[in-house]
Amino acid sequence: MYDGLGNWPGFMYLTEGEKPDYEVMEERFRELHPDCKSGRWGTGGSRMRHCCLCCPPPPVGPAQIEKLTRLFKTFPPAEERKKDLDAWELILTCDHVTTFIQHRENTYVRRVVDCPECQMRRGVVASKRLGPAYTDDGLEAARSEVGQARVVAELTKAKEHLRRQQQRAAATSSRIEELQKQLSPTARGDGIA
Repeated sequence: MYDGLGNWPGFMYLTEGEKPDYEVMEERFRELHPDCKSGRWGTGGSRMRHCCLCCPPPPVGPAQIEKLTRLFKTFPPAEERKKDLDAWELILTCDHVTTFIQHRENTYVRRVVDCPECQMRRGVVASKRLGPAYTDDGLEAARSEVGQARVVAELTKAKEHLRRQQQRAAATSSRIEELQKQLSPTARGDGIA
């Protein structure tokens, strides 16, 4: 566990005398862990290296447990931390609208997210902060607010899409009338000779 030889310097800083020792240690490690692709760990002041997969670190002592307990007690509870999360409305390249929750201090949104409807990664075309993702009333109230905002956004988008389609249909209808006027009466099918 501990050999007392001190830490290895970075590989590029090894002296010519240290390089053979380092190579011997590496070869021994590979012999002991031929199938191990995991990371390595060691203790300060020791050149011994151990595999993270098959050589777990020694158990934590009582003093360290007390120190960790004090450290974790300083964190606010999970319910309190949820109040710092904001919901964002994202319009994706597939024209679907989804919500994304992140910490309030983040003022940017990812450029690519998973679309829940397409089940694919999509780019973010536009984003809008909706406000707190969680409220004092709990998650359900926040979800309903976010859900309402999403439905309003989808409804607005659908109405705009319908308006554009109606404009195109009107333009096509006008074009058909113009073309029919250009035809001779017999070609139009009026039956008037």
